[in-house]
Amino acid sequence: MSLTEEEERPLFIKKIPPPPPPAHGGAWKVAYADFVTAMMAFFLLLWLLNATTMDQKLGISNYFEPTGAIMGSSGSGGVFGGVSMTDPGVEATPGQTQEKTVGSDSQTENELKNQTKQVDEHEQVKSATPTEIKREQEEFENAERAIKQAFFELPQLAALEDSMIVEITDAGLQIQLLDQAGTPLFQPGSSQLTQQAQKLLLMTANIVERMPNEMTISGHTDAESFKSSNGRTNWELSLERANAARRELLKHDVSEKRIESIVGFADKVPLLANDPTNPQNRRISIVLLREKRDIKPKTPPQPPRVL
Repeated sequence: MSLTEEEERPLFIKKIPPPPPPAHGGAWKVAYADFVTAMMAFFLLLWLLNATTMDQKLGISNYFEPTGAIMGSSGSGGVFGGVSMTDPGVEATPGQTQEKTVGSDSQTENELKNQTKQVDEHEQVKSATPTEIKREQEEFENAERAIKQAFFELPQLAALEDSMIVEITDAGLQIQLLDQAGTPLFQPGSSQLTQQAQKLLLMTANIVERMPNEMTISGHTDAESFKSSNGRTNWELSLERANAARRELLKHDVSEKRIESIVGFADKVPLLANDPTNPQNRRISIVLLREKRDIKPKTPPQPPRVL
């Protein structure tokens, strides 16, 4: 029996193998490289922390957080991380702001005695433990370093370095803004601040705003005779300039309640006594009063001797 044509056609079975698995990508190499880079940066940071001094660390910190650009409240510890005056419970009982115009040598003497009395009264209620005294002293030192560092880091302040003197005294941290030849703080014969004075007061405010201490502001002139058509003299001018500095500090978030006194001394307390007409005698003095004092009991007087 013969087969049909269909029965004689051979059958072919075609088997298609599965596709090969995809090749491995290079994403793991990128992740590994990122990990190695992060570890290198971490160990470099550890080495830098161990190899640098505290002053160098402070300079690096100030470089990434310039003094002139710091605004607002802060966290804890140090001058840049202290409490803010807007936080509750920071301020001690504030004194009243006083504005006085003095016009004679006897009045000047009374004014100096009054300011000394204010400081004495301030000290009597601010006794503290040695730890608190040390902490306040460190904050003063940090503030002093921060101001000096700002002149090094901020180009707009470099030319004004000679216009500011910062020092720690028995009364507290004293910041003096000085007139210099060619860079005055005020317009001649007025209390209008120049741009240079505004820059210096802005930097000052950025430092003192983060410290809880009360302060005094005093204005000083040189010995050059000054009398305007309406009878204003160096006495009125020095007081007006101190008050102008106060207003400028208030514009930059310094609490008015912290200002204990505003005084004008004319030319009676010169910075350079041997050169009374020197422009540097025209200045504004801002003193952050010490809040922490180690008040030692006074030695009682000896009984009178009986002969």
